[in-house]
Amino acid sequence: MSLFMRICSGGEKVRKKSGKQEEEEAEKLPEREESLLKRREALLGKIEQELLLVKNTCRTNRRVALQALRRKKWYEKHLKNIDCAFKAMRSAHEHIDYINKVNELMKDIAEQDSKDPDMSDGIDTSKSFGVEFDEDELLAELERLEKSLDENLFESDGMEERVQCTEVPPTALPSQPAEAAVDEDEDLEKDLEYLRRWMNEPS
Repeated sequence: MSLFMRICSGGEKVRKKSGKQEEEEAEKLPEREESLLKRREALLGKIEQELLLVKNTCRTNRRVALQALRRKKWYEKHLKNIDCAFKAMRSAHEHIDYINKVNELMKDIAEQDSKDPDMSDGIDTSKSFGVEFDEDELLAELERLEKSLDENLFESDGMEERVQCTEVPPTALPSQPAEAAVDEDEDLEKDLEYLRRWMNEPS
């Protein structure tokens, strides 16, 4: 096996374990996106109904109008969560596309390597470059690359946490106090956990 292939195969054990899971998740993404779009459309319809009820009853029955307004705000909050989940799924879909492209490239390199063994043998020997390399330095660099690949894989597991949802719902919501901004990360994690459970519930 050439030096290049050994360097690029770092973290292969982790990739093999997570590879099947990634494929299964990739297959589920379109279904989940469709489910989110259906829920989003349903929520938009409910928001319109509640808004119409508020407009019709705000002068005649204030209590009913307030209840409808509360429900409308609740639907808007869930609509915002759905939009965040949809963005996270789009981001995951893009990352999976990149991973698939890298895997295809690695397969192509392996095929070329198997077709031309003289070339891989030439690359594998340091004498072909006219420079001798310290084996310990090469092993240390290989370990650093494997660690960075493993860290990148673990970081991609938390990619939902990095997706920023700045889109504002159709109607303005009250601004948050300064203390709420401090706990925004915790709230985001709770919301994401809620969304994960919500997505796994049968429709």
